[in-house]
Amino acid sequence: MKKPYEPLRLPINNLININEFINELLEANKLIGIYETLLNKSKLDPKLLLAPITLQEAIQSTRIEGTQVTLDDMLEYGVDESNKNNDIQEVINYSNALRLGEDLLKRLPISTRLIKEMHKILLAGDVRGNSRNPGEFRTIQNFIGPEGCTIQTASYIPPEPQLVPNYMSNLEKYINEPTDDLNNLIRIAIIHAQFETIHPFLDGNGRIGRILIPLFLYDKELVSAPNFFISESLEKDKYKYYKLLNDLRVDPEKATEEILADKWNTWIKFFINSITLQANKNIKLIDSIDNLYNEVLDKSRELISNNKLIDIINVMFEKPVFNKKSILEKVSIPSSTLGNYLNKLENAQIIYSDGKIRNKRYYFYDLINILRQ
Repeated sequence: MKKPYEPLRLPINNLININEFINELLEANKLIGIYETLLNKSKLDPKLLLAPITLQEAIQSTRIEGTQVTLDDMLEYGVDESNKNNDIQEVINYSNALRLGEDLLKRLPISTRLIKEMHKILLAGDVRGNSRNPGEFRTIQNFIGPEGCTIQTASYIPPEPQLVPNYMSNLEKYINEPTDDLNNLIRIAIIHAQFETIHPFLDGNGRIGRILIPLFLYDKELVSAPNFFISESLEKDKYKYYKLLNDLRVDPEKATEEILADKWNTWIKFFINSITLQANKNIKLIDSIDNLYNEVLDKSRELISNNKLIDIINVMFEKPVFNKKSILEKVSIPSSTLGNYLNKLENAQIIYSDGKIRNKRYYFYDLINILRQ
């Protein structure tokens, strides 16, 4: 009979052989540094630059869990909320949970309290799992496996519910008071895997576990904001991601130190490679957006002479699908003047519209196509 798994307690530095992934680790740290430099050098406010990247993270992380929502769905929703469905609500909740985590970090460490508060937001409203004790650790046994499986055919049975608080306390202590001397990228690989192995909630564990990645990197000052995400890389290799996570849960009867070390070092190497892949993509993305911003600003200034122009362009970069209301909410400008400016931008083929007389919608395709890549 299958039994609930009993994870190792942290730290596990005796199992980690940094020589197995030292080159990958150096490369990942270097690329994160380049990413940060690009953000800080950009003429575009980092918050605006990161808005579409954060949206992509919310989409990719929920897609790992089975939602079908796309970037275009979310961009359209940003203008018209009447098309909201459960998948869109899950993406919104993910974004809100991440934002809450960033806010709570100003006064709390990464802790059980912070994690529970984010989980409450993640499962709010009419979404999958909203009746499964949002914001509370599970008090019943759960299991993981294909749809329709039983506990006996499950691929993984997490720890018994009465052990969850103790395991989470151990994880919290490791996050905030580590006693090993490992690099923080190695630590977050361990932390993410340990959280998923504990599986403290009845639902939403994967998404909360992935939110913890940028929060940890921000908390440890590797990045200047919790905006370095790797869900897109993980989603591309999601079956490998799940397989390597599950490989860490070695049968205790076969769990020699050599076997455990091999599984953990393989997982950490994969995780760090995912960081590298995502960093490379983010660097290209930020570079492309930054170049586009400078190009559009120069071109628009030839058409429009108004000190509000830069504010209008900024809204376009924050919301590449927009209407007049989207801009008027953020820029103090007469509606008729704005309409005239948007016509000029459309005639110059900087933006395109759906042609409607009322509630006309505009599309900034140059940016949308960069984000679709």
